[in-house]
Amino acid sequence: MSMRTNKEISGRMPGGYPPGIHADTRPEPEGDMNDGLELEESLFEGELIPVVSVPIVKLPEQAKEYPPKIELDCTVPEIHRQSTLDLSVPILRLRPGSITMSKVVLDDHIHSISKEDVHFYVPVVSLQQSAPVLHNTWTECASNVQEHWVTTYATLREQTSADSEDTEETPETTSPDSPSGGGAGIPEEPPDVMQYLFGIKNDDLSTRRPKIILYKERPEDNTLASFETCCLRIYREQVGGDPRLQPVSRLDETIVTYLDKWADPGRHLITLDLDYFSQEEAKKWFGPKNLRDFLRRAIAADYGFIIFKSRREDLFENCRLLVQERLASEIGHLLDIHVVKPNSLSIDKKRWLSSIFWGNCARVKEEPPVIAHYRDGGSRGTHISSYDLDVVFNKKCRAEYEKVFTSFTRGENRLYQIVTKKRSRESDEHYLMKCYVVRYLSEKYQLKTITEIRKAIHTEKPQESSSSPELFIPDVFDKKGNGYYEIETLFAGDRNGKELINHLSETVLKYELDRNKPARVYVVIDNTAAIRHMSDLLWLEEMFCDLEGVQVKFLTFDIASKGLIPIQEVNQKMQKVMCDKALRSSIFGKV
Repeated sequence: MSMRTNKEISGRMPGGYPPGIHADTRPEPEGDMNDGLELEESLFEGELIPVVSVPIVKLPEQAKEYPPKIELDCTVPEIHRQSTLDLSVPILRLRPGSITMSKVVLDDHIHSISKEDVHFYVPVVSLQQSAPVLHNTWTECASNVQEHWVTTYATLREQTSADSEDTEETPETTSPDSPSGGGAGIPEEPPDVMQYLFGIKNDDLSTRRPKIILYKERPEDNTLASFETCCLRIYREQVGGDPRLQPVSRLDETIVTYLDKWADPGRHLITLDLDYFSQEEAKKWFGPKNLRDFLRRAIAADYGFIIFKSRREDLFENCRLLVQERLASEIGHLLDIHVVKPNSLSIDKKRWLSSIFWGNCARVKEEPPVIAHYRDGGSRGTHISSYDLDVVFNKKCRAEYEKVFTSFTRGENRLYQIVTKKRSRESDEHYLMKCYVVRYLSEKYQLKTITEIRKAIHTEKPQESSSSPELFIPDVFDKKGNGYYEIETLFAGDRNGKELINHLSETVLKYELDRNKPARVYVVIDNTAAIRHMSDLLWLEEMFCDLEGVQVKFLTFDIASKGLIPIQEVNQKMQKVMCDKALRSSIFGKV
């Protein structure tokens, strides 16, 4: 092995790295290794620098093309189940059960409950077809209940007329703060007054479509005017405004010309009285084409009523077949057609219902009948009796009700018009109801002068709230009794386009003031709306019981005492009329 100098090595290894890898096959120089050592010693003056010879190996070019290959054994061994899987279920051993006896001793401090006679009224429905088998009346008593506590309808029919005389007593009026009581045996579901009087549900008359009414008048009663009054009231709740009643009792060229203009039930409540049309007039105008065009104009309205009335069975049936079966299928629009047949009521029930409907006014007594003739040549006339519903409901009781509210524009009651502020765009009915509440509070506190009333009773005056920076304005604020009165007619205009439940809820919820100082809120609703919406009002009053800091009560008018009455008591009066035996026999028929 030869030894090379640093210069030779650096010449072959520039930068300290070999320029290339190669194999050196040259023979080593002959001579002894000591010769080279001596030479180096002479060059560096005795300093010995060791030199290392690095062999250079040159690999073949084929080795660069094949990278190293690594193989993994990915064989997954198969696992064989050696034995079945057994589930171990623990077994619970129950100990014998033990019974603990508790003994309660009642002392003599528990109040005794006196026994009272409770009557269970069983509703009786008149069947369309007679039953083939007669059943005997029987009574089944529960255990520990005396037999005379349960009364069947057969027993009620055998009672004397003493019960009806009891119902004639004038009901007492309670103050808004007094709790209302309940009657024994009276169902809780509020009555549907429209169905009770006229045989049509209140909800069917409240849908937002024009109504075509086929009215079958009773032969022995006049009820159409009372029904028209209810329809006008329902219209104001649905649409607002003041529609005109347009009765038509004859058909000539002038009437037919204007009838096309009246066809819009959104402005008129049109009543076609078929009983007073001559045969020639009816045949000339009541053809399918004329009536089809008339109904086509009517359905363009958003809401309204067109009434076809007759007490003759043949005229009514012909009109029903033409309108309900033929034209309803020929006209391409949905027609809201209703057949209305009023119920037969006794005079006592008519007086009771009319009194409750119109502010619990005094029930009218019997008067001599009046004969009236329509202007159709004098050959025909109609007999109007004091027993008719139109006389009792639509003339006597309604007139007494309206007389009370119109009194605030004349006489001594004008004092309450002075102290009662009227806001802009307020209906006359709403304002007069507000005057009624001011009079009620003034007489309650015996306030006589304008100064006394204005100090104790505020109308349309902004009130501050400790929990809200915004001011709220009650209709009437009883400063002396710390009560807020909100007046509601439920007319569409007074509701500002809001639905009934939402409007009443918004009215009440604005009184969530200071929880440390509860607010007493009285919502005063006129009697007609209170009776028609009794179910919704009772439900709302129950829901508002959960409000913190607000005590809510719905009231209506009791004009006989110039006071207010809770709607629960009005509901009880209606239920009492419905459950009376005389009313059952008149509506449901004798069994």
